[in-house]
Amino acid sequence: MSRFTRLGRGARRSGAGVLVVATLLALGARPAHAQDIDDASRTAARALGNSGVEAYQAGNYKDASERLEKSYAIARVPSLGLWSARALRQLGLLVESANRYLETVSLQIPAGDYEIQKQAQADAQKEFDILKPIIPALTIEIKGAKREEVAVTVDGVPLAASLLGEPRLVNPGLHKVAGTHGAVRREAAVLIAEGQKAPAVLDFGPQAAVKGAPVEEDEAGSTQNTLAAVALAAGGAGIVVGGITGVMALGKKNTIDSSPACENDRCSDKSLVDSYSTLRTVSTIGFIVGGVLAATGVTLLLTAGPSDKPKTGLLIGPGSVSLRRTF
Repeated sequence: MSRFTRLGRGARRSGAGVLVVATLLALGARPAHAQDIDDASRTAARALGNSGVEAYQAGNYKDASERLEKSYAIARVPSLGLWSARALRQLGLLVESANRYLETVSLQIPAGDYEIQKQAQADAQKEFDILKPIIPALTIEIKGAKREEVAVTVDGVPLAASLLGEPRLVNPGLHKVAGTHGAVRREAAVLIAEGQKAPAVLDFGPQAAVKGAPVEEDEAGSTQNTLAAVALAAGGAGIVVGGITGVMALGKKNTIDSSPACENDRCSDKSLVDSYSTLRTVSTIGFIVGGVLAATGVTLLLTAGPSDKPKTGLLIGPGSVSLRRTF
């Protein structure tokens, strides 16, 4: 268990009454040398702050964060900044939480209630020091091109060329990095955990273009058509096998019905009965598996999308299966 987790749990175990009172006291005073707020807004912020702390105590961090963010936007005092940072941390928003802790430490302490607000800032600094080492860092490296010539985005947000090659703090999770150099585009997906430092390499070299060339839509459609053809062929073969063995099974059934050894649903010729049972089972399996594969093949063909390339179809006839290509 990390030190930060123990700290967070300790905060949740502390009395909710004390926490809410601290928030109430903090909002009851007017900030010194800061933009003043009217009484109605202060009352609303107090209610939001109290309900946000209570939601945090109950483990409902999403609701807590939403309420505390609204309250903090109205009254920027250290006590609210501390709790909003804690809620952001519990949501996995480590970067935002760290920024809020630092902001809290630098806030002016409102007139009155000095000790409570000073303690909130001390707690914010302490929790920031614990949080900072476990924030993941992503370093984006460019190969085969000059950094200033590549337009890079991280999760859709543009990144300045001066930050390439430098560790960039990110939240835990999956991050998508994309770079464009002229008409060439490279992408990388990086899954990163707390405390981890990971690189994301965008290689624009000629060899990388061969190894990592993206699949074009036509190629993807062609692959899907090929898979459809395979599924249709296998499905058709299964249906044909099912049909042939079914006919053979009917023949065996007629033989059993006309055999003197088989009367009144009893047959002394065990080999004849076993042969009939085997053929019937094979026929049933052939029809079921063949039908499923054929249906899959048809679905793949229908969803492959329009293409100027040849299409593949399946022709099923008595005792035969064939593929037809249309242009």
